[in-house]
Amino acid sequence: MPELLGAEGALDAPLRGIDHALGAPRRQRPQLRAVLPVESLDTSNGFLFGADVQTPRRDSWRRRSLALADVLGLVLAWAIMWVVAPPPTPITDDLLLAPVLPLWIVMNKVLGLYDRDASLVHRSTLNELPKLLHSLSLGAALLYLVGPLLLPSLDLLREQVVVWWLLAMALSPVLRHGARLAVQRGFDAEHVLIIGSGQVASAVAEKIGKHPEYGARLVGYVDVPHEEIDVRGVADLRRLGDVHDFEEVCRRHDVERVVIAFSNVEHEGLLDVIRMAKRLRLKISVVPRLYEVIGHGVQVDQIEGMTLLGLKSMQLSRSTLMLKRAMDVAGAAVGLLLLSPVLAAVAVAIKLDSRGPVLFRQRRIGHREQEFHMLKFRSMVVGADAMKDELAHLNEMQGGPMFKITEDPRITRVGRFLRRTSLDEIPQLINVLRGDMSLVGPRPLIPSEDGHVSGWHRARLDLTPGLTGPWQVLGRNRIPFHEMVKLDYLYVADWSLWNDVKLIMRTLPVMLGQRGS
Repeated sequence: MPELLGAEGALDAPLRGIDHALGAPRRQRPQLRAVLPVESLDTSNGFLFGADVQTPRRDSWRRRSLALADVLGLVLAWAIMWVVAPPPTPITDDLLLAPVLPLWIVMNKVLGLYDRDASLVHRSTLNELPKLLHSLSLGAALLYLVGPLLLPSLDLLREQVVVWWLLAMALSPVLRHGARLAVQRGFDAEHVLIIGSGQVASAVAEKIGKHPEYGARLVGYVDVPHEEIDVRGVADLRRLGDVHDFEEVCRRHDVERVVIAFSNVEHEGLLDVIRMAKRLRLKISVVPRLYEVIGHGVQVDQIEGMTLLGLKSMQLSRSTLMLKRAMDVAGAAVGLLLLSPVLAAVAVAIKLDSRGPVLFRQRRIGHREQEFHMLKFRSMVVGADAMKDELAHLNEMQGGPMFKITEDPRITRVGRFLRRTSLDEIPQLINVLRGDMSLVGPRPLIPSEDGHVSGWHRARLDLTPGLTGPWQVLGRNRIPFHEMVKLDYLYVADWSLWNDVKLIMRTLPVMLGQRGS
């Protein structure tokens, strides 16, 4: 085995657990060669190409494009407002508001709406909606209250301000999303190097590799000399060298971002690598220890220069639960009312397509382990459950309790369409009104699946199961059972009303894109 991990082989060996696969005895970790100190960086040829050219240009264009999108959103909203709710003053008076636009850009800059993208791998417009709401609300309020004082000829009515604010809230996210797409398509993908190996590094590589919309391309990984493991589902990810080769690897592969993923490098050596990455003007992302329990709601605290991460308690207040329930009732009632024609059409289609009832009732495990009957439009032939054993050999979810066949022969013609569009889930709005389910929550499991959930994972039932949730939005059957359980637990442990709103908004593209079960 030593010859397989030599200097030459280390550069091209795929990320595979060779020692583990061949049953080789566990070797003692060798002493890590000293990482080059920051002071010894050779800057005679300049910094990385990515730092000199590609990275600043991409980031600069992204910032400018986002600012242009904001200005365009404000102006378009004002123009449409003149059509739907014209003010009493001449349109020429509105030219006095032109100096407001650069001030608005400055306010957005202070709120971090232009610089945050450079630090992120996943640049989501949805995640910045609270800050956009803050910016537009504050700007509209100042314009309404202070504008007439500075410009006496300006006559702003409450109706016009409210209409403009609503239009700006609708247009700004769309235009900002378009700006990000334009920049991503206009530049090469960001070159990403992983520092580390093992399960965490594999998970990071797999998740980045599955999302080309991130605009990131994995070039390989580096770690201590003897580590090699398997990266599932990510092709051509190679070991590019050892950590002492870090600067050379970055220059050779035009690295722009490094992801620290539980590297085996000793503490001081890893700090030297991070300091070197900063000197090379690379972007740095770090997978935190205990990442399994750290969600989006973590609070950053400081104690005399030491950073602490504050995690939310699992206990939700009574007022919070009441707010969630109120949103469920209102959303389910409105949904059933608006979708009643669809419900009727689907019911007729099911009856015409195959014999049997319109609705399918199935036992599920709900809040605090209480059983309930979940409603769905019937998408399979009558007696489908009895055929499960006969089709067990076709189950694609091997190694877990879940059952999935892509071309399931039990599914009816109408049922295939219903599943693809997730329309079979609509009757669950009745379960939401009853209180058995929530609009958003953990996935409701059947008893046989629930029996495989044990230990702290059972805390996923501290909240009512949902019609949609992390599992449905992030990939459904592409996500293994054990990871789905972890996602549910993290959702419960890190619950927030805004997270529910985001999951609902992310469910709509899944349905419209026909990415159902």
